[in-house]
Amino acid sequence: MIHLLKNIRRVECIEAYHLQHSDIIADRGIWLNVYQQFSPIDTIGLSSVEISDKIENKQRVFTTKLTMFRSEKLMPGAKKLCFRVTTVTGSQFLIGSADKPYPVIQNEETFPSSDSGKSGVTVTVTLTSLIPMLSILD
Repeated sequence: MIHLLKNIRRVECIEAYHLQHSDIIADRGIWLNVYQQFSPIDTIGLSSVEISDKIENKQRVFTTKLTMFRSEKLMPGAKKLCFRVTTVTGSQFLIGSADKPYPVIQNEETFPSSDSGKSGVTVTVTLTSLIPMLSILD
């Protein structure tokens, strides 16, 4: 029996233009080519990633959705960010690339009505692209 542990324990970001020297290898992943300095994002608990696909205009389009819970909003300003996620087993994946389209960031702040409610910000990062979330190749 194979156990798959794909819970996201760490989320990091980098500006998209830093990835311009990376090579996407079809059906395998992405080779970063040079060391890249990713900035950690503070999250509360484990994060999640959902990937779906559909056919549009005779092409497969992937929608990758990263959801994380934080104590504050993630506000990139004019920066185009890409995200590296690390699973509990150490596997790393990249959401986004140096080229358009870029991931879209949405913040949802919660002020619960009960004492036992969960206060904080749910950050959702969505990427709709011809390229799915890519495995980072070493």
